[in-house]
Amino acid sequence: MPTSFLDLLDDLDAASRKSIDDACARLTLVPKEIIYHQGEPADAVYIVALGVVEAVTFSPDKKQSRTVAMMSQGEFFGDLAVFTDHARLATVRARESSEVWRIGKDEFLQLMKTIPELGLFFSQILAQRLYHTSTEAHHNVYAIDLNGNLQRFDLLTIVQAITGMGHTGELRLNNSANELLGSFFFRHGKVEYARFGSLLGLEAIWQGFIESTSEGTFNFRSIEKPTTPFAECDKIDMESTSLLLEGVGKRDTYQGFPKPLRDLEGSLARLSEKLEWTNEENKVLAEKVWEVIPYPQPLTTLRKLLNVSAISFLEVVMEMGMNGQAELFVEESKIDV
Repeated sequence: MPTSFLDLLDDLDAASRKSIDDACARLTLVPKEIIYHQGEPADAVYIVALGVVEAVTFSPDKKQSRTVAMMSQGEFFGDLAVFTDHARLATVRARESSEVWRIGKDEFLQLMKTIPELGLFFSQILAQRLYHTSTEAHHNVYAIDLNGNLQRFDLLTIVQAITGMGHTGELRLNNSANELLGSFFFRHGKVEYARFGSLLGLEAIWQGFIESTSEGTFNFRSIEKPTTPFAECDKIDMESTSLLLEGVGKRDTYQGFPKPLRDLEGSLARLSEKLEWTNEENKVLAEKVWEVIPYPQPLTTLRKLLNVSAISFLEVVMEMGMNGQAELFVEESKIDV
């Protein structure tokens, strides 16, 4: 069974793909741009083509809000309200620059009839959601809740505590506006899936470890599956002890970088015609960086383009500088690396 809408498209024949493509309206969104509001009639289904969007619920007086889900590339939303003919349960907005495909309600229902694979895909997803909801309700009877303030505990400390207790469940971090920063799913104390902003997997963990926040809260609940589904390819396969030790090392390395570098100030430019790289651990990332710096590129642009943690990115930048293959400039003066 396909795990995302984009995977489903790859499995369809050319005629079916064209029918779906013809029905899609492509929306380019800026951060915080609203796709639809809570309480509005459900008139379309949406698919995330690029970026990340978030679903936010508001209290009746609109004074309080809570991020309840984040959807990234290949995930879809708005379908349940279309199927049930109910109003939107949440406001959905872009968390970052994103592209979303919109399929109108009538066109979508017609596609479900004419493309059997599409109908089967959504039926299976809805069945999984129902099972997940029922299972979560059962396990909530025995749930272990851990709550706290991020002013007192950093993510590394929280992960270490959950690992030591061997719990299965989901850790969620929210900022002071109650917007979701990240979610981390543990199975028997081992981190199995992670999302932090637009990052997934280990890169999400490394970014969470180094990105300090003095405001916000965390909550851990004992549930059997992540609230937001993850693709199997994003599953983390690292023992807890190794993950914590490497995380401490990466945090210390990051904190040792000059502040302008941590703030991603300046640009990176090639010094040699060909990349020579012996470090197999980050060779793939180094090659990706090399491909996009034929001329000086701002560090902020590079990191956003590559979508990796700041520490993984800066480790490659520093190594390129030390090897004499690239030059880093900040405010018209080269940083010695």
